[in-house]
Order: sequence, then structure tokens, then C-alpha cells
Amino acid sequence: MISKFVRGKTLVFIDAANLESSVKSLNWWVDYKKLYDYLKRETELVSIRHYCPRLSDNGQDKFFTVLKNIGINLITKPLKIITEAGRFKGKLRKANFDVEITLDARELMSEYKTFILFSGDSDFDYLVRFLRRNNKRVVIISSKHHISKELIASCNKYIDLKKLRKYIERINK
Repeated sequence: MISKFVRGKTLVFIDAANLESSVKSLNWWVDYKKLYDYLKRETELVSIRHYCPRLSDNGQDKFFTVLKNIGINLITKPLKIITEAGRFKGKLRKANFDVEITLDARELMSEYKTFILFSGDSDFDYLVRFLRRNNKRVVIISSKHHISKELIASCNKYIDLKKLRKYIERINK
């Protein structure tokens, strides 16, 4: 299904927070081994890069080990907890990877022809337009309620995550 939208060597970037939020709203989870196998089968896969905050938690450490064993490259940083005062009292959890994804996509440009991004964040519109100006094919994968209009307009192809469900869904949680 995805193979008709990609050309040449393909690099996949996963904005983990965005992807997990999308599938959670759809009431299913990603099986990363299935995802890796699917992309390996359907594309000329160079690499999958998974951008995720580090929680320093045993469960997450086991999950990261699984991802590494599958062949997925992890890019992590500590989760920031910001205590807010004033009228917005509470704690804000922050681990934005927009800059890392953008810089890595630019730095690795010579390694791919197609860039697949699992994210619907409008902040990536500038990156997508830059990549397209530099003759890169850009495929955005997200869910209907987690995708910005800007990304749909600027990419070569938007794929609704629901269309990949049968290929990548985790059956047992």
C-alpha cells in the first residue's frame, strides 16, 4: 500500500509522542516489529529513527531494548517536568523533538530520496517544504484528528494511520 508513494531509499522518522497519541485515540497500539517488517518489505528502507523522551523507568527500558533489537534507532532525551505557578498551576511534561527531527532530516539528506514522518505536528511544515524544494519525496502518516492542514498541503502524500492498521497493529498488549 505504501510502496506506491515512495521512491528510492527511504528514511522513517517517528515522533513517538505524536504517533502514540494518534493510535491511542483510535483505540489500538503499534507493533513496532510489524511496523519495521512492513516498511522493510514496502520500501527501500535505510533506517527508522524513533524520537522519544526518556522516563528512566524499567518498563520503558525494556521497550527501548525491544526497539533496538528490532533495528530501530532511538533518539532520546530526559522528560522535563516544569512546575507552573500562577493561574496555570500544575506540572507540565515536556519533551519536544521538533528541532532534533528537523536537524537530523537535514543532516541525513544524502542518505534518502523519500522521507516518511509519523507526525501531524504543523511545526514540521517548514521542514517538509524545505525537503520538497530539495527534491525529496515526503510522506506524512498520522490520524485524521492529529494532522495539521499545513502538513497535508505541503507533503507529497498524506496517509491516514487507519489505513496501516492491518499491517502494524499490536494484537496483544
